[in-house]
Amino acid sequence: MKTPNFKLFPLFWLLMVCLSSLAQAGNKVDSLQNVLKNMPSDTLKAKTYGLLVWYYARYSIDTEIEKKHIDSSMVLSKALDFHKGVAYAHLRYGNLDKRLGNYQQAIHHIDSALQYYTTIGDSTRVADGLFDLAAIHRSSGNYEKSLSYYLRVLDISEMEGNPISLASTLTSIGLLNRLLKQYDQAISNYQKALRILDSVGSSKRMLTSLNGLGTVYMEIGEYDTAKSHFLKLLNITREQKYEREMGYQLANLGNLEIQLGNPGKALEYHLQALQVREKLPRKADLALSLADVGNTYLQLGNHSRSRQYLAKGLVLAREIPSKPLIRDLYKMLADLSLSEHNYKEAYHYRTLYEEAKDSILNADVNKQFQELQVKYETEKKDQRITLLAQEKQLQEKEIQRQATLKNVFIGGAILTVLLASLLWYTFRQRLKNQRTIAAKDQEIKEVNFRRQLSELEMKALQAQINPHFIFNCMNSINQMIKNGKNQNASKYLTMFSKLIRSILENAEDTEVSLKDELATLKAYIQLEALRFKEDVNFKMDIQDSIDLENTYLPSMVLQPFVENAIWHGLRHKKVATDGKISIAIRKEKEQLLCLIEDNGVGRQKAFELQEKSILKRKSLGVKITEDRLRLLSKELQKQLVRITDLKDPTGTALGTRVEVSIPIS
Repeated sequence: MKTPNFKLFPLFWLLMVCLSSLAQAGNKVDSLQNVLKNMPSDTLKAKTYGLLVWYYARYSIDTEIEKKHIDSSMVLSKALDFHKGVAYAHLRYGNLDKRLGNYQQAIHHIDSALQYYTTIGDSTRVADGLFDLAAIHRSSGNYEKSLSYYLRVLDISEMEGNPISLASTLTSIGLLNRLLKQYDQAISNYQKALRILDSVGSSKRMLTSLNGLGTVYMEIGEYDTAKSHFLKLLNITREQKYEREMGYQLANLGNLEIQLGNPGKALEYHLQALQVREKLPRKADLALSLADVGNTYLQLGNHSRSRQYLAKGLVLAREIPSKPLIRDLYKMLADLSLSEHNYKEAYHYRTLYEEAKDSILNADVNKQFQELQVKYETEKKDQRITLLAQEKQLQEKEIQRQATLKNVFIGGAILTVLLASLLWYTFRQRLKNQRTIAAKDQEIKEVNFRRQLSELEMKALQAQINPHFIFNCMNSINQMIKNGKNQNASKYLTMFSKLIRSILENAEDTEVSLKDELATLKAYIQLEALRFKEDVNFKMDIQDSIDLENTYLPSMVLQPFVENAIWHGLRHKKVATDGKISIAIRKEKEQLLCLIEDNGVGRQKAFELQEKSILKRKSLGVKITEDRLRLLSKELQKQLVRITDLKDPTGTALGTRVEVSIPIS
C-alpha cells in the first residue's frame, strides 16, 4: 500500500484556493489540468481530480469531461488503496447520475460512498449523500422515503450548525409538502429557508425557495401573486445567466398560463423552457418540458404535435425512471387518444395510468411498513443498550459492596471509626435540619414577595391600557376638529367623557362587575362606530345563570380584542355597513369563557393591508391583557387566549374568533 505524502498537503490546499478563485472569476481550469501532468504525488493527483470533478459539477461545464475526471480519480484511488478517494469518486458518480436521470446507478454509487463515510464518522459527506438520495426518491415518487432522508440531513445540518445545508433541506421539504398539497407547511418551510439564506447573504440559493413559494401560490389559486413572483425570478435568472433556474421559471409561467386558460401563451413559455433544458444534462427536467409542450399542444388541438412530444417524454421518463411523470404522461396520452376518438388506445393508456397510480400508492404502503419495522428494531436496540448499561451499574455496585464488607472485617479499629462517624453524622443531620427550617422560612418570605410583586405588575399592566385607548380617542377628536366636523367632534367628546369617567371609576378597584364592564364595552363600540362613520352591528349573548352585578373580573379586559376586531377586521371590509361583532359569555367553574367573533377580512388580509399602509398601527393591548390574565390565573401554563381564523370550504376568510378565559371571583 502506498501511503499519502503528508508533506504535500499544503500544496493540495493551495490548489483548492486557486480553484476557488478560478470558479469565482469564471475562468477555465486549463492551468490546473496542466499542473496535474507534473504532480509529484499520485495521492495528491487523485485529490486534485476530485477538485476538478467538483468544479465541473458546480458550474455544469461538461458532463463528459466530468465523468472522465471521476474515472481518473477512481482508477488512481483504487491503485493506491486510497479509500477516501474511492468513496469520494462514488459520491461524485452518484451526483452525476442523479443529474443525468440514471437513478438506479446513482443509488448504487451513493450507497457505496455512505458505507465508508458512516464508518469513519464524516457527517458532512453523509449529509451530501443522503441529500442526493432524498432528491432521487422524490423524483421517483417515493415521497415518504425522500422525507426520511431529508429529516436525517436536517438533523446533521442543525448539529453541525451549517445554515446553507439547513436552508436547502428546508426548501426541499417544502417541495415535498407542495407535492402532497400540504400548502401551509410548504409556505412555512420556504419562509424559514428564506430567513436563513437572507441572514447569510446567499442570494442565488434564495431563488429556489422563492420559486417554491410562487408555485404554491399558483396551486392555491393566487395567480396574480404567482405570476409576479415568476416574472421577477425570470428577469433575475436571465440577468445572472442561471440556465437551470431560468428553465424552471419559464415552465412555471407556462403552467400558470394553462391555469388561466391561455394555451397559446403557455406554449411560448414551454418551448422556451424546452430550448433551455435541451442544453443541460438533466433528463428529469427535459422529460418534464417534453410533457408540458405535448400537453399544451393537446390543449390547442394540435394532436400530431402533441403525440410527438408526449412520446419523447414517455421514453425519457421510463429511462430515468420517474413514476409520477410516467403516470402523468399516461393520462395525457389517454386524453389525446380520446380527443382523436381512438377509444381502444385511450382505454389502453387509461389502464396504464391507473396501474401506475396504484403502484405508487402500494409502494407508499410498503415504505410505511418498512419504516415502522426499522423504528421498532431501533427501539429494541436502544432498550437492549439501556439494560446492558443498567446491568453494568449493578455489577459495579456489587463490587463496591463486597469491597466495603471486606474492609469492615479488617479489625476492631474500624468499629471505633464507625461509632465516631455515627456521632458526626447525627451532629451534621441536626445542622442540616436547622438549615432546612431556615430555608423554608426564606422560601415563605420569597413567596409572599412574589405575590406582592405580581399584584404590582398587574396594576402596572392595567395602567398601560388606559393611556393606549385614550390616545386613540383623542387623536380621532383632533382629526374631526381639523376636518371641520365640530358637531361630530362635540358628540364624540361627550360620549368619550362618559366613557373615560367610567374607566377612571373602575380603575380605582382591581376588579369591576361584569355589568359595568359590558356597559363600558358597549359605549366603546358605539364610539368606534361614530369615529369611522360605520354602523357596527353587535350583539351580546350572556348566559342566564351569570349574576352580572356579583360577577367580578379585571377592568377593560375585553376591550383590546373588540378593538382588534374593528381596526384590523371590520375597517377593511369593502361594504363597511356589513360589519358584525358578536360577544358570548359563559361560566365554566371558576372562570368566564368569552367568545368574540367578527366577520372582518381575517388576520392574513389585515396584515397585508397594514404592511402596505403608511400608518403602521402597532397594538399592544392584546399582549398586555394576556399577561394580566396570566398573573391572575392559577394554571400558569394554560392557554388563556385562543385566536381562530374563520374560513369557508374554499379557504376564503370569513372573520376571526377569539376565545378568552378570565379568572373570576
